[in-house]
Amino acid sequence: MILFGAAFTLLAAYAWGTVLLPKTPAFPVIRLAVGAIVESFLIFLLLLANAGTWYSFLIAGAIPIVWSYRSLAAAIPYPKAPRDFPVAAAAVIFGAYGLWYFVNALAPEILADGITYHLGLPYAYVRRGGFPGRITFYDMTPQAMEMLYTMAFAFGRHSAAKLVELGFFLATLPLIFRIGARLRLSGPASLAAASIYFCAPVVGATGSSSYTDAAGVFFTLAAFELLLVWRDSGERRYAVLAGLLAGFCYAIKPPGAFTALAAVVFALCYGRTKAGAEVAFGAALAMAPWLIRNAVLTGNPAAPLLNSLFPNPYFHIATESELAANLRSLGTVRPLMVPWELAFGDRLDGTFGALLLALPLGLVALRRREGRWCWAAALILALPWFSNRGGRFLMPAFVMAVLALAMVLPRWAAWAAIALQALLCWPQVIDLRETRYAFRLHEFPLRAALRIEPEAAYLARHLDEFKLAKTIENHTQPDTKILSLLTVANAYLARDVRVTWQSAEADRLLDTLRLATLSSDPVFAWQTAWPIESLRALRFRVPEANAAEFEASEIRLYSGEELIYTSPNWNLRAWPNSWEAPLALDGNLATRWRIWQPTPRGTYFEIRLDHPQRISSAEIYSRFPRRDIRIEVYGQTAAGRWHQLGVPYPVFRPKPDLRTEATLAIRRAGYRYLLVPTGGGGNAPIGNALVDHEPEWGLERVEQAGRYYLFRIK
Repeated sequence: MILFGAAFTLLAAYAWGTVLLPKTPAFPVIRLAVGAIVESFLIFLLLLANAGTWYSFLIAGAIPIVWSYRSLAAAIPYPKAPRDFPVAAAAVIFGAYGLWYFVNALAPEILADGITYHLGLPYAYVRRGGFPGRITFYDMTPQAMEMLYTMAFAFGRHSAAKLVELGFFLATLPLIFRIGARLRLSGPASLAAASIYFCAPVVGATGSSSYTDAAGVFFTLAAFELLLVWRDSGERRYAVLAGLLAGFCYAIKPPGAFTALAAVVFALCYGRTKAGAEVAFGAALAMAPWLIRNAVLTGNPAAPLLNSLFPNPYFHIATESELAANLRSLGTVRPLMVPWELAFGDRLDGTFGALLLALPLGLVALRRREGRWCWAAALILALPWFSNRGGRFLMPAFVMAVLALAMVLPRWAAWAAIALQALLCWPQVIDLRETRYAFRLHEFPLRAALRIEPEAAYLARHLDEFKLAKTIENHTQPDTKILSLLTVANAYLARDVRVTWQSAEADRLLDTLRLATLSSDPVFAWQTAWPIESLRALRFRVPEANAAEFEASEIRLYSGEELIYTSPNWNLRAWPNSWEAPLALDGNLATRWRIWQPTPRGTYFEIRLDHPQRISSAEIYSRFPRRDIRIEVYGQTAAGRWHQLGVPYPVFRPKPDLRTEATLAIRRAGYRYLLVPTGGGGNAPIGNALVDHEPEWGLERVEQAGRYYLFRIK
């Protein structure tokens, strides 16, 4: 069923393209691209309706396949480009590399992002028949390719989804040759461009896995092809279709928005404002499903990103900022070493081979208009790399720069480039110079691909995460929520596991565990008192900005010596982060209201009582690290008049034992199990504090898998 799942998904996509473009001359792979957009949207609708079953996918695919026979007969043939490239050389190179890629795609998925979310999401959708009722980082990212993976997964599971990605990767080759003909490249030059791209190690790794980057390049080139058709023909339908394909790149992953931007710029720079609007309209159509879904679910159309522009209760600005800082960091790589690392190294998550260093020669192509377009596109498409330094984020820019290089290569140089890239990027040759940690294909897993070696045995041999996933499944119930302090292999795990950085809720619970284990911050009770009076509201305000983050673990109000107990009828207001204000009045010192950013001027927390009460003092329990900060307390009388009550002063309090309170907070959030690492790095220090101290935490050890521990919350 593996081959059927992939072939059926791709055939249905092509059929939809044929049905929708019967009177539009289009290159066959363009029909595949347009049809894939329609198919992805239909699967999106099925999942929204909780109708994502294998038989609904079967019907959704069979209808266009049957329908397309009539449309195909009536379709206007597309003019064929002259085939002047060396067929024999192409067959040898693409055949050898293609076989390597095919075997790896047929084997079970073992790459990190594939086992976590690229296939973890389709697995969840197939199990549930729809989108799960949760809001986490990966649940909110655009998932256009994952929709196609879901259809293939329903029939052939993981490897079928990988083969769908491989299908789009292979379809990129005829697109490069077609574009090469439009750019007036010679046959060897087009073959050089295709070979340099196809043989690049990072490209092969993504194209033969469930990573979506190779598909993103395919749709980028498909949009470029249609823009060139529009330029030559002037027909508006091609501008809209080009925009649709460019916008679909965003639907695959957010950096694809730059493809849409490049397409609009292309149309505008030809002096046709109307065409630019048509391209933008097509792009908006492809992007709309994911933008609308995110806006409805979170209030942020760009979720899980841009939370500072669209504040919401589901993602923290601080977590996004920390993630962005990590992704854009070069680590130990010096800027001058970046080209070398991207060509041969192993510290930027992928390499492109020796020919990457020859790309500056392509600047000679700036003398030609086509060369200027290729370089302009490469520059725009390279911009996302500055936010995520992984080599695969340069793939769209790389292929455009390679086309520019191919324009200036003499025939002998084109042949030399073909030979060098094909030879130096062959996996066994790379083994001579690169470490086993480089992001590339390392083996030819034929036995696993043919299932001679059982899938479970292959996965257990390659992935500790797989063994951990099976441990979790064997010791938990299917409907159980699990809080995890590490990333898990969701693609092989039929459980609802929430990872600590992927949502605001999980962020808060991780913060709770840190307070109970690792925090050395002193606890202060910010106290203030005033003559007892009847008040209907209190407001705590920080009048000046501060680089530190203000927070409140607990706020307590007193009437004389008596504590005023909180009421669910009280109305709480706060800025920033009003959504988490109840944590300051939940009676649990292990939880807290945080603003998750430096303190802006005017930060406040307001309590509006359900009826006026006689109040004489207030305490704010906080770990705010600045004792010299000024906090103002205001009260509102029964008549509605606000006036200042006092300025709290900090009183040091011994650090309380928060272990059972932390566990209680996790249980109240609906979690019954806690998965932690031990040892060193990451969240391991928290795990170290839990192991052998389960009774003090209110935990029960369920199972151990290496350095990972699964606890049940009592």
